[in-house]
Amino acid sequence: MADQKKQMRLPNLPTEVIREILGWLPVKSLCRFRCVSNTWLSLISESHFVNSHFNKAFEHEHVFYQRRRVLIRDAWLCRLFSINLDECLNHTNIDDVGDDVLVVPTQLKRRRFTKFVFSCNGLLLLKSYYVFYLLNPATKETKIVPNPPELYMWSNELYGFGFDLSSLDYKVVQGEFFEFDLGFSVYSLKTGSWRAIEKRYPYESLQSGMQGRLLNGSIHWLVCRNYNDVPSMVLLSFVLADEEVQEIPLPPDFLVDFNIEDETYFLDVFQECLCVGKNDAFEFWVMKEYGAMKSWTKISISFPCTEGLHSGFMKKNHHLLLDLHQHRLVMYNFDDGSSRNLSVGKSSNVDFVGCYLESLVSPNHYHMTVGEH
Repeated sequence: MADQKKQMRLPNLPTEVIREILGWLPVKSLCRFRCVSNTWLSLISESHFVNSHFNKAFEHEHVFYQRRRVLIRDAWLCRLFSINLDECLNHTNIDDVGDDVLVVPTQLKRRRFTKFVFSCNGLLLLKSYYVFYLLNPATKETKIVPNPPELYMWSNELYGFGFDLSSLDYKVVQGEFFEFDLGFSVYSLKTGSWRAIEKRYPYESLQSGMQGRLLNGSIHWLVCRNYNDVPSMVLLSFVLADEEVQEIPLPPDFLVDFNIEDETYFLDVFQECLCVGKNDAFEFWVMKEYGAMKSWTKISISFPCTEGLHSGFMKKNHHLLLDLHQHRLVMYNFDDGSSRNLSVGKSSNVDFVGCYLESLVSPNHYHMTVGEH
């Protein structure tokens, strides 16, 4: 028995060696290894380790593919599923990517999540009716975000989520349209409280419930500006660092007709660039250089564009796209217009798709000092 205990004893390795070994492991394994000892629990929870573990995905390609996940929402059940599409595409038939895995913890499985889903550094911001949750789908940690103090339940709103590198803080941004203008409130994860921005901005709602797109330290939406009773579409940027609003020029040939009642528009991120388009059109515009109007480039596609089209997932010149008309996932090649449909097991009616990286970032114990990913 004494010999058995001796064999089971952990090797007496230097802390730095243990830290380096653990840094290569997936999040699921590290969550289990927290129970090994108090020393390992402390090491895996410390901010330096959380940051270095997350950054390994950007320093080593194979780690990036190991930790990259595709998030899928089922339109019928409003449930969220997650798959490692890289692994499935490498080892299985492209038309069968395997079983779905619920990303929410047990206490949230009965919740129906609406379309407001954002990701930053492995954290997701989810909305279930009027309640927001911060969720780490890899560790299953959650945090309820309180409602802003002056929230009017039936008004049109904008939402966004991102990391402010200047203050090392995660921020939830809520915009609310009043009778003639737009006001913002910002929730700080570091302080755990909301703060209203005093300044109001002369914009009106373009479409209800627009979710913001995070890029270059700013959150972006499409809104309407009504000047001398002449409406125009505006690409709005909320800069997280100084909490100010800026306008970004739209493509000069992106024509907007406010007289067509059923015409709707989308804003997304495509290949790390902002993109805009009209729903049901066979083209969209990509801003190749952030903030430069001359860099807008028109891209054609063989099926109608819709909001939520681009997921950010790219593999061997193919992009993972969501065709909302047929609620299907597609691996699409923009070079020749070829595509392959993907089946995702039980999620046969997909209405949202996005990507995130697994991380140890906790929504309850703030300690993250990396930039947006």
